Amino acid sequence: MNCFTIDVDWAPEEVIQDTLDLFKKYDVPCTIFTTHKSEVLDNCDRDLFEIGLHPNFNQILQGKGGNVEDVMSNLKEMYPEAKGARSHSLTQSGYILEMYRKFGITYEVNHFLPYHQGIKPFILWNGLCRIPFNWEDDYHFALDYPFDDSKIDLMDKRLNIFNFHPIHIYLNSENNDRFTKIKHDQQNMGLLRTVQNIGEVLGTRDILIALLEHVSLNGLMSSKLYDVSLQFGGKK
Repeated sequence: MNCFTIDVDWAPEEVIQDTLDLFKKYDVPCTIFTTHKSEVLDNCDRDLFEIGLHPNFNQILQGKGGNVEDVMSNLKEMYPEAKGARSHSLTQSGYILEMYRKFGITYEVNHFLPYHQGIKPFILWNGLCRIPFNWEDDYHFALDYPFDDSKIDLMDKRLNIFNFHPIHIYLNSENNDRFTKIKHDQQNMGLLRTVQNIGEVLGTRDILIALLEHVSLNGLMSSKLYDVSLQFGGKK
């Protein structure tokens, strides 16, 4: 089973909509971990898209104030239906896991096992279901891997979980240099359009489309992660 996730990472509304349109085109479900309130996400098809939380605890770790409970409270207030979470930067600790439970989170996706086949969710000591994932767009180009091959066996009937970022999908990033050009001004859609990779070289958007086409055309199973968690003993 091949499942897809998205880390929103404060992307502009047009960029988020662009990503959701691809999943709608191929009728493939996606779990979206959001960093902020978004009108696009508020209005998305909940049959196709699941909204999870993508809390950012980096400011706390850097001594810039705030606390885990407030971060979770603010996000959960925006999307009270959220059952899943993946921390920005994959930050995790026992305390954070307890905060997840306190705010009604039933599964988390912070364990990255790049290119491993046969990943399998399991239940943590506090009842949370931990779902590993085995592919991420920025890790793929950080290793300078080409985007004509995900290095994942898509016909493996066991679980594969892909993670993408809307900004890299929109830019069709093939390396980090393209993102660096807009990193500090990524709300500027005019700037984003000037650095898009359109037919220059295969990139993040190209491989996502190829994966979605493969899943759709071959009738392969794909699920939102809440449903995956239930299959492996997670709580409703």
